[in-house]
Amino acid sequence: MKQAIKLASCGLYTSYPNPAVGCVIVRDGKVIGRGYHHKAGLPHAEIMALQDASFDVEGATVYVTLEPCSHYGRTPPCAKKLVECKVARVVAACGDPNPKVCGRGFAILREAGIEVVEHVLEKEALFLCRAFMKSIVKGIPYVAVKTGMSLDAKTALCNGKSKWITNSESRAKVQDIRAKSDCIITSSNTVMADDPMLNVRYEELKKKNRKKIDFECARQPLKVILDSNGNLDISKYQIFSKGQNLLVCASDNLEELNKETIINENVSKVYINRSSDGHVDINSLLEFLGTKQIRKVLVEAGSKLISAFLDANAVDEIYAFVAPKLLGKEARSAFNTYNVLDLSCCREFTLHKTKRYGNDVLLHYLLED
Repeated sequence: MKQAIKLASCGLYTSYPNPAVGCVIVRDGKVIGRGYHHKAGLPHAEIMALQDASFDVEGATVYVTLEPCSHYGRTPPCAKKLVECKVARVVAACGDPNPKVCGRGFAILREAGIEVVEHVLEKEALFLCRAFMKSIVKGIPYVAVKTGMSLDAKTALCNGKSKWITNSESRAKVQDIRAKSDCIITSSNTVMADDPMLNVRYEELKKKNRKKIDFECARQPLKVILDSNGNLDISKYQIFSKGQNLLVCASDNLEELNKETIINENVSKVYINRSSDGHVDINSLLEFLGTKQIRKVLVEAGSKLISAFLDANAVDEIYAFVAPKLLGKEARSAFNTYNVLDLSCCREFTLHKTKRYGNDVLLHYLLED
């Protein structure tokens, strides 16, 4: 199962909107097939492993990170194919909460006399597919926030300059985080201040990560730019020159809400419900992105937008890259969330992992749910 989970991690870069799934087939103590799901519309992990084993799998045990599908979508149901190939046993890490599956895959296998074992390394598999799981269950994307800050929790000098607080190793890790995201959300203020591209620079990824990626299926995330009052001139900024960009404005007009219109080949526009403070309502935005089957979003912006997501209780995890620099009391703070009047009311994240990148440190926090 550990091998299957490792294989599944390769699909994190390309399987959107499907989950990243890995599969290993064993017979007589020997691995005879391996596979993972590369991209929606292509064979699922079980079929890739069956192909690797030349479909000679009678009596074998199949280790798979997610319950085999039971419905006809872009591909036929994997559960029925496993029955057809006469495997003896299926060991699964976790069930699929998708209403189209949700136990039906296991039922098909058991009805055919195939032994099914569940919950093997379930925690690890659920973590790998945490974005897919939340999206399927709640109908809104999983939200990650990335910030690069100084030791005194500042993200820019008092004059707004921020290039570069963190080092090149940290920035390479950011490329990996972007590559595993379905869309990147930023603000018009960030666009006007930094003129970023916010694309994935695959060449900056570590060699071991590049080896995981099926570059025939690689993509650039959708870039979502929040421009509440519609003041951004899209002809002036390079972010709108390549890839797919969604410009999001705020509106009180019910007739124009959630209707996406095309501006040009790179840019479309949508109006989202206006919040009480006059900006795009964060939760309404996430609901709209959920209708587009966006599973995971990465928020890369200044403290104002990041804090808006935190204040909306919409953040599932935080990547905080901390550089050993002090920018001073007049520098711009990383977070400006609402004041808390009692320590018992603080929103609390769990430290999942720390990792050193040169002299920088990544603090990776998760919201336990």
